[in-house]
Amino acid sequence: MVESITGKTGGSVYLDIEFGYVYGTCRGVMMPIEIGAVVYRSEDYSVQYVGEQFRYDIDVEIWKKVTDSCGKTIGVATTVANMDRGEYGLEYDHSFRIPEDAVPAAEATARKAYADLQVFMESVLSTGGIDEVVVFAADMERRAFRTANVSLDGSRLVDLQREIRRHFGMKQVLSLDRLARLIDFTVDGSTVASAHFRYPIPVEYRHLLGPHRGMGDAVRTFLLAREFRENLPDLERRIQSLVRTCGDEG
Repeated sequence: MVESITGKTGGSVYLDIEFGYVYGTCRGVMMPIEIGAVVYRSEDYSVQYVGEQFRYDIDVEIWKKVTDSCGKTIGVATTVANMDRGEYGLEYDHSFRIPEDAVPAAEATARKAYADLQVFMESVLSTGGIDEVVVFAADMERRAFRTANVSLDGSRLVDLQREIRRHFGMKQVLSLDRLARLIDFTVDGSTVASAHFRYPIPVEYRHLLGPHRGMGDAVRTFLLAREFRENLPDLERRIQSLVRTCGDEG
């Protein structure tokens, strides 16, 4: 987990939780399957990474939005994964159903995963001085924290997606995929970068930096927040160019 840093303030946690529906439950049972977090201390500019996969031998549906070049959702791609067996991208059959008597076991597994989430969040927040927990689109995380009985312990929950929409007075929210492209987000294997920032990534997390992975989206949220908060005129220019090209529906 994260090493203890007591007595410090000005800390922000940039967080992403990936979820999966238990395969064959008609989206009736959902559980967290992966989480990534970037802990940033503004007083000394320190950055720490922490992540975890909640590995249970159960098949889950992975639903991902498909967006066009303007960031507008044009569809959903669905696959099946088993975190315990390390199986990803398995074929999804929309007609598959698990037996009714297997649902209680699926629900019990989901409860274990939420208990793991609670332990993870308590470990991160126990480092002290965390002023805010920043996520991109907060609805899922907010529900997950309630289910897992996670207390943010005085830290405010910030929805970066809605912050950006409010600031620019946009009708619709922009996707993280599109905003990451706007800030020139790149991964070169050992570092992540945006238009104005670059950070090394520990070896143990370098294989988890893809889009729609816990650590990958946590890092993208972190760099997007820094661009938004510290290089706003440049980001504003980029978003205005997008609006001129795609209209205010992206």
